[in-house]
Order: sequence, then structure tokens, then C-alpha cells
Amino acid sequence: MLTVLTTWISERIITVIAVTVLTVAAVPTTLVIASHDDHQTIAVIQPADEHSKVRLVGAIKKAGDDVIAKLNSTEASCNTQLTQTVSASNVAAKVQPELATAKSRVHSSVSQIVVAIRAEQERFARLKFVTPQDEDNELEHLKLIEIIALGDGHSAGTISVTCQTVLITITQTIQITIVQTTPAPCPPREERDDD
Repeated sequence: MLTVLTTWISERIITVIAVTVLTVAAVPTTLVIASHDDHQTIAVIQPADEHSKVRLVGAIKKAGDDVIAKLNSTEASCNTQLTQTVSASNVAAKVQPELATAKSRVHSSVSQIVVAIRAEQERFARLKFVTPQDEDNELEHLKLIEIIALGDGHSAGTISVTCQTVLITITQTIQITIVQTTPAPCPPREERDDD
């Protein structure tokens, strides 16, 4: 009985040591998930090799650059709308400083988001180990940034809201300028009756 018990204990200790050594030795390059059920399942998730890492980093770079291109296009469209609004007014020359300020506000909103995207691209490129799951997570994060900036088709993003606010402000400035223009005084009633 003692021999059977010793053999059983020593087999269990060897098994535990083998799993422990496998896990410790593989952690820097491989994530090992061991199940403690009756099936003795072990799942191995390995980070990408150098070629795959370059591909994953390139995919994130392209996705980020695509969002930046959409942001720049939206900024250009907003600037065109602002310029057209000012040009259509009777007081275009008077609101040129406001137009410059408005374009600066839109550009500031876009540039903050572009900086955030570039930082994400650089952070992902510097990761020592990446997996396809890391790429999926990063792509989702970039999509979230795009939705916040440009909207999702059902609601406006921060850039659209900024552009609309600036257009309204410029329209109000134009209206205020027109309201302040006073027409020539009408002649008194007696002078109109004499004619």
C-alpha cells in the first residue's frame, strides 16, 4: 500500500512539475492556458512571428491613416462650407477674422484626434509581442475614435458638431452686422404730403 501511495504521489508531483516548467519556460513567448478539468486541455496562444508582426503593425498603420484621411476630408469640407457662408454674405470682408478663427477651431479639433491616432499607431508598433487579438483590439479602438470624431451615420461626431457650431456662429455674426446697419431716415409725414 505504501509503494502504491508513493508511486501515485510521485507521479502527481512529476506531472505538476512538468506543467509548471512548461508554463514558466513558455510565458515570455507563449501564453499557456491549462484546464483543470478531466480533459486535461491545454490551449497555446503564441504571439506573431516577425513577419506576422510587421503585417499586423502595417494593418493598424493603414487603418489609422484611413481615419486620418477621413478627418482631413471632413475638415476640408467644413472649411469649404465656412468659406461659402462668408462669401455669400454682404459683409464678407468684415467677417474674415471670424472665418480664420473658425477654421482654426475646426483644425484644432481635428489635429487633437490625429495626434491621438498617431500615438496609438506608435504604441502598437513598439509592442514587443503582438497577437491577432491585439490587432483586433486596436482596430476596435481606432473605430471608436472614428465614431467619436465623425459620427456613426445616425449621430454627428465632434468634428461635425464643431463645424455646425462654427457655421451658426458665423451666421449669427453676419446677422448681427446686418441688423446694426441702419437705413436712411424717412422724411417726416408733412414733407411726404406736400409732394
